[in-house]
Amino acid sequence: MFHTMHQQHNSRGNNNYNAFTYSNTVWPPHFHKNFELIHVMKGKILLNVNETEVEVETGSWAIVLSNQIHSFSVDANTLVWVAVFSEDFVSDFSSYIRDKQGSTPRFSPDETVMDYVTEYLIMGKPSLMLKKSCLYALCDQYLRQVPLEARKTKNDNLICQILDYVEMHYREDISLESVAQHFGYEYHYLSRVLNKSYNIRFKQIVNEYRVDHAIRLLKAGEMSVTEISLQCGFQSIRTFNDVFLSITGQKPSEYSKNILSKLREM
Repeated sequence: MFHTMHQQHNSRGNNNYNAFTYSNTVWPPHFHKNFELIHVMKGKILLNVNETEVEVETGSWAIVLSNQIHSFSVDANTLVWVAVFSEDFVSDFSSYIRDKQGSTPRFSPDETVMDYVTEYLIMGKPSLMLKKSCLYALCDQYLRQVPLEARKTKNDNLICQILDYVEMHYREDISLESVAQHFGYEYHYLSRVLNKSYNIRFKQIVNEYRVDHAIRLLKAGEMSVTEISLQCGFQSIRTFNDVFLSITGQKPSEYSKNILSKLREM
């Protein structure tokens, strides 16, 4: 029996993008904050998203939204291209879909979009802007083809409820104790569930959301580092600096200077 795993490396922002082609591979149940695109190039797969199974055949695509638990296997006769990317690649789509989900993850881009994406995203070495263009084109096709509905939470498992709660309240002074009280669980039980069943710490989840929000504010350039730290829910500038450094490899002030430097070079 597989445990559901949290993929921390696929939960980071700052234009995080990974794309690979797979065959003869098994992906057990897992989740991450970033979006995931799956394109079946040959054969077919059974994709399970939040306990709902759908068949994705040759030429078709599927999109897994933020923090949806998913799994699939790829046999030796099947070839699948997978891209995982942070929401800052498609920020408008991310904002629009935040409290929604599709009736199915599967969709099929029209021929023009398929040719464009194949040439520049799958087969090429796209620049940042070209990646965004291709990803937006695919998200547009998804929205055109798949009916949307309110994102389900009542029947989701516990981790989905916790993630939805963090997304709504990460800018506040939240803790595992307050979350346990909100959902009516004992603190030690909730801690054990996160650590043993999902291999994740609650503070880690909160910090991922806070740092992603801080990056958006730093790019906007309208607030000081101190103002941003408070806006993102950090209780001190020192904690903000330490957490930001551990996730991005830079201090907020350094990150801000790099942004300004790149803008001058443009």
